[in-house]
Amino acid sequence: MTYWRSVLFVLLGACSYGVLSLFMKHAFALGFTPYEMSGSQLIFGGLIMIIAALFFSRERFRLKYLLILAPVSVMMASTSILYHQAVSRLSASLAIVLLFQFTWIGVLLESLVERKWPTAKKWVSLFMLGGGTVLASGLGEGGLQGVSITGLVCGLLSGATFALVIFFSGRILPGLNPYLRSAITISLAAVMLSIVYPPTFLFNGRLMDGLLPLGLLVAVFGSVIPIFCLAAGVPRIGNGLATILSAVELPTVVLLSSLVLQEKVTFSQWGGVLMILAAICVPQIKWRRLLAPSRVLEKKGM
Repeated sequence: MTYWRSVLFVLLGACSYGVLSLFMKHAFALGFTPYEMSGSQLIFGGLIMIIAALFFSRERFRLKYLLILAPVSVMMASTSILYHQAVSRLSASLAIVLLFQFTWIGVLLESLVERKWPTAKKWVSLFMLGGGTVLASGLGEGGLQGVSITGLVCGLLSGATFALVIFFSGRILPGLNPYLRSAITISLAAVMLSIVYPPTFLFNGRLMDGLLPLGLLVAVFGSVIPIFCLAAGVPRIGNGLATILSAVELPTVVLLSSLVLQEKVTFSQWGGVLMILAAICVPQIKWRRLLAPSRVLEKKGM
């Protein structure tokens, strides 16, 4: 897979994860619980990817993959339940801001493991992401009055676990077929979650009460697309850049809130969206090449 195709895969995965919050909010408004939505996301997502792997993966499944990929699945299951808990207790904008802490956590993880300080481009990008996140979420206008402490903690932890999902995606079995890898990690995460929170919704009639279509949508946009895209793209471009590119998730939420939910988006929020998009572009710019022509002109002028 080429470099730019990998970049597009990571961007697509992040945009898909941004769509997830819309379905979740709708599901919670209909009375479904975070546990039902988390279980649906992983169980249905695992089934979809198993079918896809049977058709598109030429690699054979091996039992050792379950043990090797277990850390990815643990973090995946943790992110799902923690983020769903945060969205159920907080506004969608604040929950997404807390999840967004994965940006600096991911870059920090990469720096600690590689024992290499982040480049100037990454620092600039992170600062721009921070400012853009506050503006785009509307957090600066609303503040933190009356915020649920439990929701706050769950949101922050979801950011940490999502950073680990991206981190492990680029380092554990990076050469494994992405269809097979996604099928294993999502299915294993579903089994882990089911042990802690038994999926009673499969048998108590909740599926026929409207959970089934929402569960399938949450599975596709919250597990299938983002996990497959991360598995395919992160090994090629690295954890740090993948973390920064994944920040496109928040602009996706703001755009969909405006276009689909008809929510009012302020001028400062649009400014935050533009700042985040600019921050994503910063690491991609070849500054030496960009500035080279001006240096040549300066020499000629001398």
